[in-house]
Amino acid sequence: MTTSKLPVYFISHAGPNQAVDESVTADFFAELGKKWLSFSEPAPSSILVISGHWEGEEGVIRVRTSEENQLYYDFYNFPEFMYKLQYPSKGSPKLANRVLEILGKAGIKAEAETERGIDHGVWVPLLRILPKPEIPIVQMSLAYMRGQPAEKAFAFHYKLGQALTQLREENVLIVASGTAVHNLRDLGLYMRSGKVAPYVAPFDALLDKVALTEPKEAREKAAVEEMAKSPHLYSAHPSLDHLLPFHVALGAAGEDKGKVLHKNFILSLSESAYSFGEN
Repeated sequence: MTTSKLPVYFISHAGPNQAVDESVTADFFAELGKKWLSFSEPAPSSILVISGHWEGEEGVIRVRTSEENQLYYDFYNFPEFMYKLQYPSKGSPKLANRVLEILGKAGIKAEAETERGIDHGVWVPLLRILPKPEIPIVQMSLAYMRGQPAEKAFAFHYKLGQALTQLREENVLIVASGTAVHNLRDLGLYMRSGKVAPYVAPFDALLDKVALTEPKEAREKAAVEEMAKSPHLYSAHPSLDHLLPFHVALGAAGEDKGKVLHKNFILSLSESAYSFGEN
């Protein structure tokens, strides 16, 4: 790295089985980890992860301030050994309190959380990306916005990313963990046919378009207005929780160029990943 700030990433974390299964996405995660460990100017002092599996209260962001990261096994009907997997990472109260400070100054309500562990949207991909959890990790939530218009939810989380972007100059690696296309309701249907759902490719292409749009004003408009009007939106995302991290990443990107890092379509899912500000 030769820039004075770290890139920001959106990754599709895939299912809990990603922690143990071999796949093209697991291979991608392994290569991504090598890239992160190669950053030296600056090197990441900590990682801030926004997961699609944690929604705070209405309009409120929650931030884990704990010293240790216990795991939250927020999934059901998986083999027993999955609930014994470990990822003994450290937290960073310093970073967590810095996030609370930044969000408060930006007029975004945020509160500390000490009880909830890090969910599988955090520890599953990071187990594959950084098998040795040597960099402290802080998880923060989305805001709970179910029932709100998509445009409002997108705009709020874009603003959230804009507030967080300054952390990139403080050696913090911002990782938004969601899923590019996430329709679990349709998995069984397309599992029987073995085909990819017809909405996956067109909605994924829209994410590409938005990520690569310049300048940032045009990117914001595309992210908020165009995505909200997409005829594929609620097929690709029956609920928006796994898409909103993408908007956080876009907001944190600022003027930095987007790059498509990874593609993998599975039934009613897309596991695309993007970076912003990579050389």
